[in-house]
Amino acid sequence: MVDYIKLFDKFIELINWETLQYSSFKLNTDYKISRFFTSDHLKTMIYYHIGQKDGLRDTNDCGSMSLRLKEIVKSVSLSTLSYHNKNRNFEVFLPVMNELINKALNTVSVNETLKQFGPVKLIDSTTISMCLAFYEWALFRKTKSGVKIHTKIDLNRGIPECFTVTNAADHDRTQMDALMNEKHCTYVFDKGYVDYKKFDEFTAGEKYFITRIKDNSIIQTIKELKPTYSEKTLLDTGTKIIYDKIVKLGNPATYQTKNEYRIIRIIDSTGKELTFVTNIDDLFSEEIAWLYKKRWEIELFFKWIKQNLKFKTLIGHSLNAVMIQIITGIMTFVMLKLVETLAPIGFGILAIKRALKTNLLEEFDKNNFSWSMMFNTS
Repeated sequence: MVDYIKLFDKFIELINWETLQYSSFKLNTDYKISRFFTSDHLKTMIYYHIGQKDGLRDTNDCGSMSLRLKEIVKSVSLSTLSYHNKNRNFEVFLPVMNELINKALNTVSVNETLKQFGPVKLIDSTTISMCLAFYEWALFRKTKSGVKIHTKIDLNRGIPECFTVTNAADHDRTQMDALMNEKHCTYVFDKGYVDYKKFDEFTAGEKYFITRIKDNSIIQTIKELKPTYSEKTLLDTGTKIIYDKIVKLGNPATYQTKNEYRIIRIIDSTGKELTFVTNIDDLFSEEIAWLYKKRWEIELFFKWIKQNLKFKTLIGHSLNAVMIQIITGIMTFVMLKLVETLAPIGFGILAIKRALKTNLLEEFDKNNFSWSMMFNTS
C-alpha cells in the first residue's frame, strides 16, 4: 500500500516540532487550550504566507473549503485565530526560527566570489506602513503608523541572520549595537547609520565596516593612496575610481575620529559620484567599492518578501500579532532557501515558491518523494 504525503506536510518537515513543543511548554502557550495549539497556529501562518492570503478571513475560509486542507491546517473560527494572534506570546516561535536560520547558514553554499572576503553582513531596515486608526501604538507621523524591520543578512549565503522591530520613527542608528555585535566580520550599511563615535568603537572592537559618507562630511586628509584594482574586474565597465585616501572624519570642535579611516570615491557607470568610508586597509579600492554595491542584495530581499510573502498587509492590530506575522514570514523565507538547496539546479527561490503554492495540497509517495520530482510535476 502506497503511503501518501501532501506537499505542505513535506515542506513543514523542515521544522523541528520538538523545539516548538519545548518552547510552548516553557512559555505555557498551550495552557488550558483544547484546540488550535501552538503547532496548529504555526502551520496556519506558514500556509498564510505561502498561499499569500488576503487576511484572517481568507485564511479561515480556505481552511473550511477543502477536506484535504483541513487535514493539515486545522479549520478554526475567525475569532479564535484573531484571539491567538493577539494573545499567544510571539516569543514561542523564536527558537524554531533561530534553529531554521542556523540550519540554513550551515547548509546553503557560500558564494565563491565572496568567500575570499570572509563573513560579510548587510545591515538595513524596511518600513511597513499601517493605518493610524488601527495601530495607534505605532504612530510615527501625524496621519500614519508603521514599524521598521531592522535586519542583518549573511551576504555569503543570502540568509537573514537576525532582526529587530521598532517603531518606524526610531532612527536606524539605535539598532547598531543589536545588529553589529560580532567581531572579525565586515558590516556593510548605508549612510543612515553613519556615526563617527561608533566607527571608533567598531575599530577598537575589531569590527570592520564599509559605508557611504554624507556630501557635507568634514574630512582631514592624512595621506593620498594610489587607487588599486583586483585581478578580476568587479565593477561595471565605465566605473572610475577617483581617489583613495587616509583621513580623519569630523570636526575637532565637536567630534573628530580618534582613528584614521580610508575613503574611496568613484563615479559609477551612470555618472553618479559615490564616496565610501571603511576601516579595512588590506583590500583593493575596487573591492571596497564592489562590496558596498553588494548592499543592494538586502534591498532585493526586502522587495522579495513584500512581493511574495505576506508582509505588506498585516492581519492583526496588536504588536504581538505583527511580531507573529513577521517571525513566521522570515521562517517561511528561510525554509524556501533550504528547499532551494534540494531543488534541481536552475530553480531559484521564486520558482520554488510558485511551485509550492500551486502544488501545496498535491499528494506524493512518501517513501519515494524528492523535491526534483515535485518540480517536474509543477
